Amino acid sequence: MTLLLPTTDKSIDLSLLHPRFVQRLEDFFSDGRIGNKVAICSGCRSYAAQKALYDRYKRGKGNLAANPDWKRPDGFFRGSFHQEQPDGYSYAVDFRIVKRGITTDEVTAIAHRYGIRPTVHGEWWHFQPRNGNSWFNRGGSVFLGRPEEPPEPEVNWAGIQAIIDDMGRQVGMSPLRRGSKGDIVKVVQSKLNSLDFNCGIADGVYGRKTLRAVLMLQRTMLLKESGTMDHKTWTAMWKPEIPIGL
Repeated sequence: MTLLLPTTDKSIDLSLLHPRFVQRLEDFFSDGRIGNKVAICSGCRSYAAQKALYDRYKRGKGNLAANPDWKRPDGFFRGSFHQEQPDGYSYAVDFRIVKRGITTDEVTAIAHRYGIRPTVHGEWWHFQPRNGNSWFNRGGSVFLGRPEEPPEPEVNWAGIQAIIDDMGRQVGMSPLRRGSKGDIVKVVQSKLNSLDFNCGIADGVYGRKTLRAVLMLQRTMLLKESGTMDHKTWTAMWKPEIPIGL
């Protein structure tokens, strides 16, 4: 779905955006007044990616970056608004005008209609669908012919755990290794990123970065450093507080 959203660079990650935010962005970019005049120039960051930026900043080698573990005063967001939040989603993008014919004020007004607002003082380009308390109201639901957005569903934790357990059984029967592809690989990448074993964008392809991240996990958990995501490594990934190798 996120491939429908225009970006200024193919490396920009949109995979962690909340689905409700994605829908609003798609509606925004479908507005005839926006056309091809605006694109996303900054998207999501995994926890690991944000931490790498912060560590680089602390070493004096990068721009100012938020501590990914900093709990913001609003009580909902941690670290950068762009980073993966505790619920697994990101809630911020930056816009850039890439073609003449529209002003920043016009972009802001149109975005407001779709429930997307600038939230950082002095940065017109930084947009979010919610603040720390709630989602912003949309002004264009009737205009779009869409029903009002449903309330946030309750999280089915038992169902999520059942899916994780089923994936674990699949990994046990057919371990993942470099060259593997699919949704389970994407889940592995997202989880590794959240544990600060940086493997880049969760694209579902078990490549060099994913291999390196798995090796780092195995080394940390005192497992055999095979680079293969087998059942023991999968278990360690979901329960990293347990010293599997001891």
